[in-house]
Amino acid sequence: MTHERSGSVEAVNMFEILDFARCHERKIYETKTKPLDNKGALQALQKLVIGEYLRRIEKKGVPPFYTVTSKGLNLFGDLRNDQPITEEVKADVIKTLEKASDELEIKPWEVKFHIIHVIGREKIVTAQNILDYFSEYFPGIKGSSKPNIYRNIKHLRMKGYIKYEKMTQIGQSEYKLSKKGEEIFNMTQTDATRKLRTSEEWDRALVSVFQKVDQERKEDDEALYNALVTYLPDLDGVQLIWVLYTQGYIYELKGALDRAEEVYLRMEGICEDAKDSKGRAYALKGLGNVAFKRGKYSVAKQYYKRCHKGAEELQYTELLSDVVNNLGSCLYMEDEIDESLSLFEEALRLAGTDKSRQASALYNKGLCYARMEDLVTARKFWVQSLNLYEELEEKIEIRKVKHNLREIDKKQKREYLEEKYRKQLQTGTSKDAEKAYKDLAAFIFTMDNPRNAQGENL
Repeated sequence: MTHERSGSVEAVNMFEILDFARCHERKIYETKTKPLDNKGALQALQKLVIGEYLRRIEKKGVPPFYTVTSKGLNLFGDLRNDQPITEEVKADVIKTLEKASDELEIKPWEVKFHIIHVIGREKIVTAQNILDYFSEYFPGIKGSSKPNIYRNIKHLRMKGYIKYEKMTQIGQSEYKLSKKGEEIFNMTQTDATRKLRTSEEWDRALVSVFQKVDQERKEDDEALYNALVTYLPDLDGVQLIWVLYTQGYIYELKGALDRAEEVYLRMEGICEDAKDSKGRAYALKGLGNVAFKRGKYSVAKQYYKRCHKGAEELQYTELLSDVVNNLGSCLYMEDEIDESLSLFEEALRLAGTDKSRQASALYNKGLCYARMEDLVTARKFWVQSLNLYEELEEKIEIRKVKHNLREIDKKQKREYLEEKYRKQLQTGTSKDAEKAYKDLAAFIFTMDNPRNAQGENL
């Protein structure tokens, strides 16, 4: 890890850690951080984990290590493995990390999560171990004084997130996580520190966490995922690539985005080694889908653009249609309506005779016109989309389009009733105006009644 120093010391440390991992199979073992073994570097490592540039992995029989996430890899653009990095790219990465470093400063209300984190990582700790953790990684932050640490430990114990393992001496009881605490430990650090700021929010979060865990157990997804690899015959490289794509796609559909990302990253690495451009393009598309579903539209765009480049080189029209459509969706979510509409039109052209791709592009065009308040044109495209989805018997998509068409009907009917009421006030009798007002009021009440809500919003 030898790079010329530029930018803040912490940002350079963050860069060196990421770059070392990038050049060593996207992994960095804890023992390899020794060349940077100082408080500043250790804090940089923690910030990379908090910012989800690195993820700490613990597996039975393997020393703990950190792996670079897609967010971390994207800092280096198309550079992968041990490809040399230019000084220009290096400066850009350090600049980005310098900004991220400021945003990732630990705040007082994050202290509880870090207490759970250190207990979860070490399994059993004393209060002094926790104090040493904050002293080493986050010295001087508010909320990490000895009285505050003891107060937070007491609160976590009273709420059932941690429990005594055994008593040693006064002030040095050993603590371990309860089941509730383990669920918090398994949340991403970014999610936890963003959502869990008060005691009430911690408790509300646990309800949804346990509901999610219970649902996952009922579905027993693992049996399905593992069967894709475990119960198939020995696979060659090409076969394994597409088994991984299927596995990642199932994870994606089930909402297990972390797992989907891991599979797509593995698929991309295999494709890169095998020089399989088609497989790599699909892996990039999958990674873009994961980022999009997480609401990280700028990250998704980067993946989709790299996928688009590969699809163009392969002259693979179907994939081009998909990725152009997906790029349009990113721009739509960022309120770039004109640009997104242009991409949806291009996706429709590339779709050719593929009815599923046609229907998706037409639906998205309708969204753009609805956002521009051109409901007549929006209806036209949604009716075309609905006809195709009905031919394909896509029940979920049919419900979605029908809901949007009903929303147009409601909006147009309300405008009609409002205009009728205005005219009756101007030219009609008082009785006619009263009737028009009652019709409008009854319609508004019906639309505002939550029992009538269904489907997705425009």
